[in-house]
Amino acid sequence: MLKNMLILRDPLKKTGIDPGKTEKSGFAAILARAGVGKTALMVQIALNAMLKEKNVMHISKKDPVDKVAAWYEEVFLRLTQDTDPAQKTDLLWDELLHHRFIMTFETETFSIPKLQKRILELTGQNIFHPSMIMIDGFSFADTSNEEVEELHEFAQNQGLMVWFTARTHRDGPAGADGIPADLEPFTHLFENMILLAPEDDRIYLKPMSSHEKDENISGLYLDPSTMLIRGTTD
Repeated sequence: MLKNMLILRDPLKKTGIDPGKTEKSGFAAILARAGVGKTALMVQIALNAMLKEKNVMHISKKDPVDKVAAWYEEVFLRLTQDTDPAQKTDLLWDELLHHRFIMTFETETFSIPKLQKRILELTGQNIFHPSMIMIDGFSFADTSNEEVEELHEFAQNQGLMVWFTARTHRDGPAGADGIPADLEPFTHLFENMILLAPEDDRIYLKPMSSHEKDENISGLYLDPSTMLIRGTTD
């Protein structure tokens, strides 16, 4: 079965960032400079969760729904491009779409209280019950400590794992662990922090969390030609 095959060969399955490994709630982040691959990694983590029948809500602060949807379809096509043509990729794709909800703020101001309200409206009306929230392009520098703490408490109360992409800057201030200064006050809230680090012809996934650093991801990288996660033994 195509779904089982994709789950079995998922490079994340032996790591602490495997969306189906444990039932966790809290925060996780993907850190990288602009254009390195934050969104590509986020979409793969989301698709891996969807394959395991987890409901994923993707929040876009700037892109329209169709552009976000195109990202997911493109990554799915790359994940399945070398599978047997007889396998029903279209049927699996249609199945996965039931586990995804895209919300965009491209025409209005994003705020944490507004996001919480919309999530409660969707769950209250039994429209969509997410277990994972993906927020692409979140700015911790422009958000108060109180709001971040409030969102973390909300995530725990609702049983949500919230993933963020956050931009780092080549010459920006960073702490002793290399974590950007605007994230340092919140490191205790994060289950995982992953830095995308370009080296030679690969973009390595490096653990940055102030908690346990899951060394199982140290051999993973993004292939720049496909932006798919690979292992050093691939």
